[in-house]
Amino acid sequence: MRWSLSLILTFVAFTAYGQGTLIACLDEFPPYQILETPPKGEHVAALHQLADELDMKLKFVTEPNFPHCMKRLEKGTADVIAGILDRKDRRHFLHLLPMRIDTSYIFATRADARPIQRYADLNDRLIAVSEGVNYFDKFDQDNNLKKIAVNDVHLAYKLLLAGRVDTVISSMETLTSILASTPELKKDIKAQPYTRQLNRTVYFGLSRKSELAARFDEVRSLTEKAFEEGKFEAAIQRFATENPEYYQVNPW
Repeated sequence: MRWSLSLILTFVAFTAYGQGTLIACLDEFPPYQILETPPKGEHVAALHQLADELDMKLKFVTEPNFPHCMKRLEKGTADVIAGILDRKDRRHFLHLLPMRIDTSYIFATRADARPIQRYADLNDRLIAVSEGVNYFDKFDQDNNLKKIAVNDVHLAYKLLLAGRVDTVISSMETLTSILASTPELKKDIKAQPYTRQLNRTVYFGLSRKSELAARFDEVRSLTEKAFEEGKFEAAIQRFATENPEYYQVNPW
C-alpha cells in the first residue's frame, strides 16, 4: 500500500511540474535581460535554472518596460519575474523567492577624478543611474543629488568615459565584468573608496495568481534549496563568463 501511495505522489509531483510551463516576463535591460531570439542575460540564466529546479518548461513574454511586466504579474498573465527587491507595495500580488545576494554598490569615476570617500562627496557631481533601479533608500530619496537616468548600465559607463557624467553607481560585479571583458579600461575607470554594503536578497517574484501559487510551499522549498546551494548565482556567473561581449563598453 505504501509503495502504491508513493507512486501516486510521484505521479502528482511530476504532473504538477514536469508537464507545466513557467511563463516569465522580460523587458530589455542589459546585461540582465537581453531581448534577442532566444532571450539572454543574467536574469534569463537564473530563470532557466529555476525552471530546471521545478522541472518545468520555460516560456517568455516581453514588455516594453518593468512596470508593464509588473502589471502582468499582478493580473496573472505571467508567472514569474527575476531580479526584484522586497517592497511593501509588491507583496499583495507577489510571492518572493530568493535568487541571489546583492553585495555592494560602488561609485565609479574616471581615473583622474576627485576621490569619493564619503556620501557627502557625491554632492555637485552628476551621477548616472539605471532607470527603474532601486539602490539604497538614502540615495534613492535624496533629491539634492544630481542624477541622470539612463536605459542601462553600459550606457552609463559610456557617458562616464565621454565626460558626460561624473560618476556611475553600479554593482561591484558589473564593474568587474566590464573590466574583465575590456581590460584596457582599467586605466580609465576606477572604483572610488566610498561603497554601500548591502548584503540584501534579490528575488524572483511569483504571481499570486499563478497556478503555481497553489503549491507555493513546494515551490519555495525547491527554490530555497537551489538558492542555498548557490545554483542561481552559478548560472549568472556562467553567463557572464561565457558572454563577455555583453559587458564590453566601447568608448564613443
